[in-house]
Amino acid sequence: MGELKETLERLASFEPGKYPVSTLYLRLLPQDREGNKYLRVFKDLVKKREKDLEVLGLDEEAKASFKGDVKAFLDFLSQPSNLRACRGVALFSCSRMGMFEAVKLPYTYRNRLMVAPDPLVREIAAIDEELGKVAVLLVDRKHVRYFVLDVGGIEEKLDFIEPLTTRAHRFHSGGSLLKGAEGSFQYRMPSRVAAPNAVQHGVGEWRFHTRLKEEWHRILKLASDALFEEWKRIKFDKLVIGGFLEEGLKEIERFLHPYLLERLVGYLELTPEEATPQLVWEKTLDLLWEKDREQEKELIKELDELIGRGLAVRGTSRVLEMLAIGNVRTLLIAEDFQRPGYLCPKSHLAFLKPECPLPDEKPLPISDVGDEALEEALDQRATVEVIIDRELQKKVDGMSAFLRFRL
Repeated sequence: MGELKETLERLASFEPGKYPVSTLYLRLLPQDREGNKYLRVFKDLVKKREKDLEVLGLDEEAKASFKGDVKAFLDFLSQPSNLRACRGVALFSCSRMGMFEAVKLPYTYRNRLMVAPDPLVREIAAIDEELGKVAVLLVDRKHVRYFVLDVGGIEEKLDFIEPLTTRAHRFHSGGSLLKGAEGSFQYRMPSRVAAPNAVQHGVGEWRFHTRLKEEWHRILKLASDALFEEWKRIKFDKLVIGGFLEEGLKEIERFLHPYLLERLVGYLELTPEEATPQLVWEKTLDLLWEKDREQEKELIKELDELIGRGLAVRGTSRVLEMLAIGNVRTLLIAEDFQRPGYLCPKSHLAFLKPECPLPDEKPLPISDVGDEALEEALDQRATVEVIIDRELQKKVDGMSAFLRFRL
């Protein structure tokens, strides 16, 4: 996280002078990497942006700077080693001023290439705030490990083996393994009278299973206590728990402090022994991705309810109008949404019709109002929700929005 902070500080203090700054956000999910699909996506973004720059009327030096930015982006993306341990990347370049920065991200909202007077870093800040700190607790019957991941990467904080773990021979008391623990466990069986031909349940078997259950609960209590101590030291926003689900991993909820339980997102089938930081990172992001897809349905349901109360709008034109008056609380946008429109260069607002709010503004045609709307929403501190499901995208109608105040 320290490196990310330093990078953002450099970008915030950068002064490009008269040259524009190119900003690229590119998604790098596993399906995007197949056959270098992301390179084709990048080249399509370049073609689209070149058409827009022709309309903006940039001088030859600015156009040459943009061409240098494109080359720098392509050189970076062409090296697979630059794209490890990330599912998205943000690249910033101003070739004429010798500036180039790369930020690896756990995800991006949309593939977009923008040219502006300053680096567009708001999406990074929004992702950082949205993801927050995610704690990952891995537990089995003798081992506990604890990781924390955020937009800057993953770090292991705890790794210990519970020294008090005991094992008993099946159907026996355990003998010397329990020496020193006499009196700690009191097993009592009620008197039982069976029929003459019935098979009596073995007391040794009952003790064996009871000891395993008690031992498992003790490990869960120990892990939850250690987790709470870590939470007091470094607060986290989400909690993921991993281990063998068949062993009753979800029983840990009975031991978690209420502060931790309300942050619990879900469970992973991942044991402490097999875990590596990269594997934990991958599986945690997969889980969060699945949760986001489940949340999409709730967002569409909420959209329908709020439209009826005058607190939401559906459709690109209505959303752009609400952005123009600062009335968007949450922007819902389809993943692959594209629609041509017009950009007002002074107010930085996009519309579908060649109309601007200021009388001396001349609207300029652009190939996609979606990228401009997303950036404007981030600038207004609105949250952004990208809809991936194809059927749910139809209900969004390109773009929709939850409003700050009633129409």
